[in-house]
Amino acid sequence: MKTIQTANPLSRPSFLKWYHVASLGQALQGLESTYLKSSLAQTYNRQTVQIGRLGSESLYIDHDFIGEFTLTDMTGPRSHPNFIQANPSDLPFGTETIDTLILPHVLEFEADRHQVLREVERVLKPEGRLFVLGLNPWSPRRIVKLTRRDSFWNSRLIANQHLLEWLSLLKFDADLDAAFGGSSLTTVENPETPWEELKAALSVGYAIKAIKRNYTLIPIESNWLKVPKMVAGQLLDNPQLNNLRDDA
Repeated sequence: MKTIQTANPLSRPSFLKWYHVASLGQALQGLESTYLKSSLAQTYNRQTVQIGRLGSESLYIDHDFIGEFTLTDMTGPRSHPNFIQANPSDLPFGTETIDTLILPHVLEFEADRHQVLREVERVLKPEGRLFVLGLNPWSPRRIVKLTRRDSFWNSRLIANQHLLEWLSLLKFDADLDAAFGGSSLTTVENPETPWEELKAALSVGYAIKAIKRNYTLIPIESNWLKVPKMVAGQLLDNPQLNNLRDDA
C-alpha cells in the first residue's frame, strides 16, 4: 500500500522563527535578500507575486514598486497593501497574467509540491521569470540539526538537481543561480568550477532562476511533389495524355 506523504503545518512557522531569530537563519536571510534585490530588476507595470511570506520583503522590494507587488499566504499579514489569502496549490490569478513570481522556502513544506509548480507555470506569462529559494538537504548544518525533534530540518527538503528536473518537464529554462551559506556564510553565484560546486553542495540554501518557455511545434512539409489523385474516367479524358497518343 502506497504511503501518502503530508506536510507538517508547523514546519514552515518553525522555519520562519529560525529565519528571524537564529544567527544562521539571520545570515541566510541577509544573503537571500541581497540576492533577490539584485536579481528582481523591478520596473513599473510588471506584476510580481510572492507565494509565502518571509517577513523580510522590505529588504528586497523597493517601496516605489510596492503597488506592483502582491503577497499571498495562508495567513496574514493583512496590513500589507496587496495581500491575498490563498493556497499555494490553488492561486487566485488568471492564466498567464504574472510577470515575475517568487517562491521562497515554500515547496519543501508543501504536501503536493508538484501541484504548486503546475500553478506557478499556469499563472506566469510566457518568458515570465521564477525565483525559487530552497534549503539544501545535503548541508552538513542540516545533518547536525536532524537530532532535534519536530524541527523544520526534518521536512522533505528538495535537492536543487531534482527541482531543476521538475522545472524542465514544465518547459522552464532553469539554472542554479546561487548557493548560500557553507562554512563562510557567503553567496556563490553561478557555481561552475569544482571548488564552487563543492561549496554549493555544502551550502545551507540555494536559489534557482527559471524562465517560462513556450515551445511550438512547426509542421514540416514534404518536399516531394504531390501527385493529384485520378480516377479511371479522368485518366481517359486527360487531354495531355490524348496529345501524347496522337504524337505517337
